[in-house]
Amino acid sequence: MRTGDEKNFFIWDQVKNTNPKYTKAFTKFGGKELTTIDPMYQIQVMTGMFGPVGKGWSYEVSYHYTDKNVFAEVKVKYLYEKYWNEFGPVSSVQALYKKNGGLDDEAPKKAMTDALTKAFSHLGVSADVFLGLFDNNKYVQEMKAKFAAPSNIKVINTKELNDKQSNVDRKTGSRPRN
Repeated sequence: MRTGDEKNFFIWDQVKNTNPKYTKAFTKFGGKELTTIDPMYQIQVMTGMFGPVGKGWSYEVSYHYTDKNVFAEVKVKYLYEKYWNEFGPVSSVQALYKKNGGLDDEAPKKAMTDALTKAFSHLGVSADVFLGLFDNNKYVQEMKAKFAAPSNIKVINTKELNDKQSNVDRKTGSRPRN
C-alpha cells in the first residue's frame, strides 16, 4: 500500500511498468542478481509520456573530473499541464580508467546514462525494477503478457466473435434490422 494522495501518482502510474524485453539480469560482485534497463527504452518511455526530447522534456548534464573519476550531474525538465517542472541534480560517478589501466573513453557517457536512469526513476520510470518486483518470476511473466498484447487492439473471445458473425447476413454482409 502506498501513502499520499492518489492524484500525485498520475505520472508514476503511467511509467512504472517495465517491458521485460528491455531488461537484462546480471550478477553483481558478491553474487547478487540485479536487473538492468535499456537506457533507450527509458528515453522511449519519457518520450511516450511527455513528447519528444527538447519539446516535452529535456535534460542538462554537468561533468566534474578528478584524477580517477568522472561525475555526471543531470537536471531533468518535463512539461506537465502547461508548466515546466525541473528536478535534480541527480549524480553518478564512473572510473576514468579500465582495470587494465587504459583510459575508458566511454566513462562520461556511462556516468551520464546512470545519472539519467536514477533521475527518471524519481518520476517512476521502471519503478517495478527498482522496487525489486523483477526478482519475482511470476511478476515478470505478468509483465511479458501485458506487453505482448497490443494495447490498441481489443481482444475478444471466440463466443463474442461467433455472436458478432451470426448477426451478419453472409450474402450481403449486412446486419438484420430489428
